[in-house]
Amino acid sequence: MSTAVKDKEDCIKVRQFLTDTKGHKMAAVIDMEEFKRLETVLALIPSSEQWLYKNKKALASVRRGLKQAAKGRVSKLNMSEL
Repeated sequence: MSTAVKDKEDCIKVRQFLTDTKGHKMAAVIDMEEFKRLETVLALIPSSEQWLYKNKKALASVRRGLKQAAKGRVSKLNMSEL
């Protein structure tokens, strides 16, 4: 199932980001109401796909592949060559 943000109101509202000494975002501060909305959104992710969101390297690879496919950079896989 694919998910898309349709309106700005659909986004989780972050009150503040906590950063490390280099300015990298490490955590976000949100209201309890936003946390409940976030739990609802996360519950929509099928358990068979949750591993992907926990594996940053695999998720980045999938996102790169989707961008390449959107640009038409795809090739046909020949199963006999594997």
